[in-house]
Amino acid sequence: MQLSTEIQKFWIALANYLVLGLMLFLYLLAANGWKLANLLSLPDLMGLTIVVALVLFPLLWFLGNIKTQMLQALPNECHFKTAVITDYPQLDLFWLQEETKDLESLGFVHLMDYKVEPSNGFARTFAHPQHHCFVEIGQLFTDTKNKPEKYSYMYSSLTQDWDLTTINRKVHRLDAIAYIGQQPKAVRKYHPEVYFDELLEQHLSLRRQMLNDLGISVVTDISWSGYRSLGQQATISRKTIIRRKKLLLTMLEATLFEINPKSEWLGDYAKVAVTRRVTR
Repeated sequence: MQLSTEIQKFWIALANYLVLGLMLFLYLLAANGWKLANLLSLPDLMGLTIVVALVLFPLLWFLGNIKTQMLQALPNECHFKTAVITDYPQLDLFWLQEETKDLESLGFVHLMDYKVEPSNGFARTFAHPQHHCFVEIGQLFTDTKNKPEKYSYMYSSLTQDWDLTTINRKVHRLDAIAYIGQQPKAVRKYHPEVYFDELLEQHLSLRRQMLNDLGISVVTDISWSGYRSLGQQATISRKTIIRRKKLLLTMLEATLFEINPKSEWLGDYAKVAVTRRVTR
């Protein structure tokens, strides 16, 4: 699979810095008769120090600048501003109405329509009074010439900071940022192109397994304010996790994910479940 442009640029730039450093080192080594010991004596040691500084300082600046740009691209919070359908001329209204009808037939209740920011998008949120889970459906308008990108997922908030997200599409490389910013107690699973009744069944089945394995329960608050609070916490958590990670580790994780996207993210679930079974 071809890597994203951002990932390619990062590794190419990093390789250029490393090659430059190696070339300067070999130049100094050749000037000293290919004897490494000569580089450790003055004044050649001073020359080596200057070469290291000339390569290291720009490299550190480059890495710091990339990390800053990455963090700036992530929002600090979600505002959840109310959306009006008539403000979105690109909106596939037929799709929205059909998805809404299907969800309501399963017992979901429409909570709110809101603007997806900083991306240009429209989202509609539902909650299920009996199953205590949420559904969000939406459309992202990335290009005025293309059709909107549609998405939908189910979400359950669980006690002890666990949560479960089930998505009815294929995982793709654009999910890399969500992957590297995923908190350890967040479980995510992709079910490509399934209808909502099957998606709900898959979601509830995995949720029951998690409740049993982890000894936790479902958070029953399915209000709009509760959903908004969960979204705010997730936004802050994602940015905090990426900020604390070393850039090279972050980029390596993102690269490996783009090469082989994972359709199931278990976080600490498997480890905690096994530990709990042993200590029972």
